[in-house]
Amino acid sequence: MPTICAKCQLVRPENSDAPIWQCPGCGVAYNKAADARGAASSSTGHRSQQRTHAVPDGDGLPWGKWLMILLLAGGVYLGHQVVQKRGPAGVSVSSLASKLSGNNSAEQLAALAASSKPGDVFMYTADWCPNCRAAKGWMAEYGFQYEQCDIDKDHGCKSKLDSLGGDGIPYLIVKGHHMREGFDSQEFVAALKDK
Repeated sequence: MPTICAKCQLVRPENSDAPIWQCPGCGVAYNKAADARGAASSSTGHRSQQRTHAVPDGDGLPWGKWLMILLLAGGVYLGHQVVQKRGPAGVSVSSLASKLSGNNSAEQLAALAASSKPGDVFMYTADWCPNCRAAKGWMAEYGFQYEQCDIDKDHGCKSKLDSLGGDGIPYLIVKGHHMREGFDSQEFVAALKDK
């Protein structure tokens, strides 16, 4: 069935050079002409075949924009979840939990903690760091003593950590052994036993 313009009543010729959405006679978009007349019918009473395109009228957002907003919000949420589960060194909290479980019994760890001195363990840390809290909790659970330096509270600590080449926290020095990849209980125990 041919397309008929609601404004000028021109029947669209099949060989027209005008875009499919535009009347070749008056140049008005078919859907705008239909809106202006209130109906999309010709003077003969036949209903015209119009190809209309969704044009936002400013009263609301089309569904595609709502979908994009929803996807963007979901991406922000997922990104936030990843950041919450990762420390500054990029070590996930779940992988830290697996590093905290070692092959040593609680009695062996308590005996090692009792034999270590307060100066044997030095840790660069910050209050906001979840991996630092996990490392401190593990050391406190078995009675290990340690000294700490908060990089946010003491600018000298941050400078010293930078000079050591540390790019994340917790950064521990255990009897001279530098734990650059964060806290790992097996590496920690091995460093205390080595010297």
